[in-house]
Amino acid sequence: MRDHLCIEEKCREGIEYNKKIIEEDREEINSLEEDEKNGIQRYPNDNKSIIEETYLSNFINETDNVIAKYSLGEDISTIEEDFHNAIDNLEHTGTRNVGYVNLLWVISLGILLETDKKNIERLSKLVEKKNMSDSVIDFLLCASDIGWKKITNVYFKENPYAKTREIIELAQTDKREASKSMQTYMEKEWFKGHYDYEWKNSHKEPGYIGYWSFETAALAKILELDDASLINHNHYPYDLAHYKNSMKFKPLSTNEYNNEHEIEELGEIIEGIDKNPLLEKIIPTRWHSFINELIQDYEVMDDSSFYEKYKKTIGLGQIWFLLQEYKEENKQKNLLGSLIVFAMTEKEYILQLDYKEDVEEYYSSMKNYWNDTSTKLVQFILDNDQNYYALVPEDEKVGDMYEVVVKDVK
Repeated sequence: MRDHLCIEEKCREGIEYNKKIIEEDREEINSLEEDEKNGIQRYPNDNKSIIEETYLSNFINETDNVIAKYSLGEDISTIEEDFHNAIDNLEHTGTRNVGYVNLLWVISLGILLETDKKNIERLSKLVEKKNMSDSVIDFLLCASDIGWKKITNVYFKENPYAKTREIIELAQTDKREASKSMQTYMEKEWFKGHYDYEWKNSHKEPGYIGYWSFETAALAKILELDDASLINHNHYPYDLAHYKNSMKFKPLSTNEYNNEHEIEELGEIIEGIDKNPLLEKIIPTRWHSFINELIQDYEVMDDSSFYEKYKKTIGLGQIWFLLQEYKEENKQKNLLGSLIVFAMTEKEYILQLDYKEDVEEYYSSMKNYWNDTSTKLVQFILDNDQNYYALVPEDEKVGDMYEVVVKDVK
């Protein structure tokens, strides 16, 4: 066992269950593809949409099996087939959101397994197709020497991944210090930086399969860092980092980073929320234009058009899996405040926690988007079992946001 928090019997049951589902899903995909050829539509959702969702499900299940097998201590060669199957499925998910961490991990696994560069190229095309802009992913793809030229200074998830920049920078001049920085990152920052993903207590659940920082191991491999101090770390895949040692990487430094995307993003900022100026007290300037558009769309669009536009961008499809569910919930047209909370959670401005989790454990790592302004913690009260928090200017008296109650925490 590489992760002793896993329950071996449950892990193996999970692997077999995933295999069964994957096989059933393949049959369903074949059936739906036949339907599509013959102009048959058996379900309310269109065939193409269901096919892409099914491929996405298989991608997740294949990736979970990679993780579970590694956690169980299986020979690394046994996960290579699952990895290749995962890429095959990923290529058929269209523009669907597959999750940042899932995409980051599959790229990192490609590097650690030293897969054929053609597979890394396939993954790079998927990064473009998914319109993913992230500095860690860019660095991994550039270093793989496949001709990837773009490296931005944008982090899809700033906490904890922005901290990898220090490791990369130190490695240019002092690999020993870079190794120390990597050790600190893994021991104190990496796992905690994912508390908002509800990882903290997941090891207590029977379906736990482990969490591995494949991307940190990939960075160590690329930068040739000493990772001996992490050999027994519960989230550092040491065996994978040393599985093979023949892949050649392109020398790359953070001096080659450019801020093109960041400058472009800043250039698009339009200050002011004309639709509701009071929201400027709790929504940072960088998202004013976005919130203006969201409010405008909510007011003028029908439910179907709004749901389709925001199904991915603010995660509506993860909250209401079906359009009909959203329509039912929105009968009174009294969801705008909740939708803004969901949107700002997706942007990682608002922190979402399970009701059992203590915000105090996350408070110190929350980012201040108000420049040097002193802030206070507020909570957004929604009618569900999740808690939502954000930092807002200390002197602002924040009222309610449409139907959502906003109250000071500290």
